[in-house]
Amino acid sequence: MKNLGGHVGVAFFGILSFAITVALVTAIDRATGFNLFALSVWVVVPVGATLTGAAAASGYYFGSLLFHTRPNWFLLVQVMIVAALAQFAIYYAEYSTLVLDNGIRVADRIGFFDYLDIRLTTAHMRIGRAQTDTGAVGSFGYWLAVFQFVGFILGGIATYVFLKDHPVCKICSRYPRKLATSMQHFNDREAFATYYDNLFDHPVDGPVFAQWMGHDPDKGLIREGTILATSTLRGCPHCKTQRIGQAVQIMGKSDWSAVPSLTRDVGIPQDIDLRPVFKGETGRRISAQPASA
Repeated sequence: MKNLGGHVGVAFFGILSFAITVALVTAIDRATGFNLFALSVWVVVPVGATLTGAAAASGYYFGSLLFHTRPNWFLLVQVMIVAALAQFAIYYAEYSTLVLDNGIRVADRIGFFDYLDIRLTTAHMRIGRAQTDTGAVGSFGYWLAVFQFVGFILGGIATYVFLKDHPVCKICSRYPRKLATSMQHFNDREAFATYYDNLFDHPVDGPVFAQWMGHDPDKGLIREGTILATSTLRGCPHCKTQRIGQAVQIMGKSDWSAVPSLTRDVGIPQDIDLRPVFKGETGRRISAQPASA
């Protein structure tokens, strides 16, 4: 198999994230009584389980980036299996480590499936801002477990989708590394439009492009309506080709909102290194608007 070592490395990272997630969730539950994967919205939306499933499968994401292993159907199967097993592994970790107040280990007195039945049917739900206790859920606890199981699976699939959407070098199919980031703030929409429309009309290795990349007219003046352009420079560690990805956000009343239609990814000609431009090492940054031509 091509890149066998990479696939083995990715699998190791996946198993490692699985084990760490199970251990952390169990430890937090033991220390605080809070079970992360049981967190839900409107009872049936398994937010906590989805996050936990994504965490359990996250090793496949980071391992794939590290070893430059592209996602395929086999990786998807691994991710889904690990995410699904995480729920049962957490149940079993809870069972095997549970000690009653009198010092008796639960695992010494009852079997795992008997414990699981008791755990699911006697669990209590707390709803609303007042955290009202609805009492033992009874047989509905099995349905809650099913909803959580779906959440674990969705969390694993989300991890795979993020990996699938990660930028890839178009020349050698390696994962580029982030080299630098630049942020520019605009409180005037026309000024932003002039910047956005003109930036890549100039040679990326020329002085005008460098001026535009250093142009940050409203830095430190963030308010409702401020436009933030974030440029990320990535470089392939193999062929050294670079790309610039740009994302645009607008500040609302309290938070930033993305503008997906303005997201773009631009390839840079080979043998051009834009790291000095992003670091402002090409000359003095100007305060006035750069020339558009």
